[in-house]
Amino acid sequence: MARLPLVIVVLFLVIVACRSSSSARHKIGLIPWGNVTKEVMEAALSDSFTVITVPTEVANSPYERMEQIYSFLESQNLRGLVGPYEREAGLVAESQRLPYLSVTDVTSEARDYTLELSPNMADIGMAAYDVAHFYSWSKISIFYDDDRGMTLLEKLMTNHTMTVLGWRLPRLAQDGQVKRCLVEMRKVQAETSVILCNRDNTRKILEQARQLVMLSTPPYQWIFYDPVLEATDLLLSFNIAINFTVLSHLHHTRLTTPRLGLSHLDDFYVTEAAALLTSAHRKISGGQNIDSVIRQAFDGEGHRKKFTLHLMGPNDDNQIEKIGEWHYHEGLSDSRLQMREGMSRLSRTTSFPLRDCTAHVVMIEDPPFMMKKKDFSSRKGNDRFEGFAVDLIKEVAEMLKFDYEIYLVHDGNFGSKQSDGQWNGMIGELLAGNATMSVAPLSINSDREEAVDFTKPFMTRHLSVLMRVPHRETSYLEFMTPVSPVVWICTLLAFIVVSLVLCVLEKICSHFFFSSPDANANVNPSPNTPREALWFMFGSVLAGNTDSAPITTAGRILSATWWFFAMVMIACYTANLAAFLTVKKINTPIRSVMDLAQQTHIKYGTVKSSGVVGFFKNTNNHYFGKMWNYMSEIEADSMVDNTSVAVAKVKEEDYAFIWDSTVIKYQAMKDCDLMEIGPHFSPKGFGIGVPPGAMYRENLTMAILELSDQARLQDLETKYWGNRNCPDLSKSLMEDSNELTLENMAGVFFIVVGGIILAAVVFLGSLVIGC
Repeated sequence: MARLPLVIVVLFLVIVACRSSSSARHKIGLIPWGNVTKEVMEAALSDSFTVITVPTEVANSPYERMEQIYSFLESQNLRGLVGPYEREAGLVAESQRLPYLSVTDVTSEARDYTLELSPNMADIGMAAYDVAHFYSWSKISIFYDDDRGMTLLEKLMTNHTMTVLGWRLPRLAQDGQVKRCLVEMRKVQAETSVILCNRDNTRKILEQARQLVMLSTPPYQWIFYDPVLEATDLLLSFNIAINFTVLSHLHHTRLTTPRLGLSHLDDFYVTEAAALLTSAHRKISGGQNIDSVIRQAFDGEGHRKKFTLHLMGPNDDNQIEKIGEWHYHEGLSDSRLQMREGMSRLSRTTSFPLRDCTAHVVMIEDPPFMMKKKDFSSRKGNDRFEGFAVDLIKEVAEMLKFDYEIYLVHDGNFGSKQSDGQWNGMIGELLAGNATMSVAPLSINSDREEAVDFTKPFMTRHLSVLMRVPHRETSYLEFMTPVSPVVWICTLLAFIVVSLVLCVLEKICSHFFFSSPDANANVNPSPNTPREALWFMFGSVLAGNTDSAPITTAGRILSATWWFFAMVMIACYTANLAAFLTVKKINTPIRSVMDLAQQTHIKYGTVKSSGVVGFFKNTNNHYFGKMWNYMSEIEADSMVDNTSVAVAKVKEEDYAFIWDSTVIKYQAMKDCDLMEIGPHFSPKGFGIGVPPGAMYRENLTMAILELSDQARLQDLETKYWGNRNCPDLSKSLMEDSNELTLENMAGVFFIVVGGIILAAVVFLGSLVIGC
């Protein structure tokens, strides 16, 4: 019993000591960064902690810095460190078994007590991998500007069923660098991207993607790792529909205001550190130290575990909202990722992708599709140009309500694949990301279709030949051309023979039957002399009056036959002469493209790097293959840079230009010294070219079809091809007016012979009867 008071006293002291120990304030060392100070950290922590600032004096060597930190820790009896990672501080913390909560990436590999507040990028990569798996993406690209991106890239590449492409940017990337990466991404048709860049680079990526029309939904989708949602205002500032998902540690639909003077990220680290320390203080029991409790939130390598990422995305009100969660644990992806009901696909309705963009339209100078106005130098913008293509894009832009800017292709080429695999001309501009679309007489062929996409054709073209009109010799005897020389000779002989026969018939019959003076007193003189007979026949041909006339039956039969002969001959001559004068006959040795292949006197060719070159180069036709061999052998004389050079060459030399019939027809209509040689061959369609995978192609196609239904395309064609200033000489090559030959007129000569025979029979009959 005597010892009872002593036991009570001892128990009381033990209880007091335990309470003192449990209520003791823990000292935490702070390595200041940014605007994070001792006062800021103490305000975030509970009353159980005291924050002491770690000296940051400049040391002469790493060893001296380690001594400074070690002495400070020993003197202050700290229970932990918070701040950016320093290698010297990390080594001291490891040796003293002191938890070191780093707000930056830790570069040391062997560490037990140096702990990263930010989740490991490999785990972020696991989250991105799960999202890609959820949406069944087969190809994904990563844009990054520091070493964290390499970790993310390596994690995603563990999925061998997915193609992963990486694009590293400088910390301060230029617009051109960003654009080249996006263009390469578009070429390989990687439509899903993970962005792990600073805010400035992220802004440049989005701006260039908008210019390249790569923000449209579908098919492009974007994932951003934004721990504290500090870039969502940037994402939402793009007022076209961008389909993005943000992986964040916060789930606020609106950003909360950070502590005074702190950035959102610094405020996040302060909050995370305070939460870990406060939670550890509450869990101290059973003799555990605060350091062991803190380390329970990290894995053996000092990385955060059991954390949650929130998937944030835009809604129809252009606000960001939560669409799912990703929870860290070593399990199946389906259990880690939990999407909100109804979010099985990233989908968001969108307007026409070009509506808020300025489309860059590349064209080539090729009348009448695209021409510079006469006062080109004094005008600005799109007003400098005119032509069918200029009017077409104006109609399309007004229908779809977007702005556009026209520029001429720099190298003057339509577009062909070079030996190094690169494309030049307008196709190269589309692939390089310089042009949003090409509106020009750009024919659709298999090679170009593999490189870029085309709309439905807005015009169908063929190939034909442009030549100079041959010099036409004039003749003073052209009036004789409707009848062949043989017919003229036969007509002259018939005239003489019939006249002589008439003279003989009239002379003999008048002697026997009209010998008395009273018999022919009231009758016109008979053409019974050669002179009278010839004059009578000649007057009959010209429908003139003569003093003499046949008085015998045989003579009159012969005269009637001659009149019928003359009537037919005059009618045929008059009709054929009218045809000869109406159709201007062109005497040229080239009447079709096949004639070009069979001669070498007249050179021929086309425009370099054009679809026509591809046609001749790849053809299996014997004639066209022969022509390609000829053109390739004398390329310097056959190939031209553009149509303007070709037209000048045609007018100045013996040169035939093979090109689109629409352009050749326009040149022949405008310049009467030029003519088109047919027939047309190799039909192709002209379409609007767009970069591969461009989703606005369908919109452009529908606009073209609607313009066709409204007959606007026909109106534009009439505007540039409807007014002909020169005759269509191509018809003169197809519609020859042939001269009248003996075969054509033999029948009428047979009638004359028959008339002579009949007159002779009547004459003989008259003699017999008279006798």
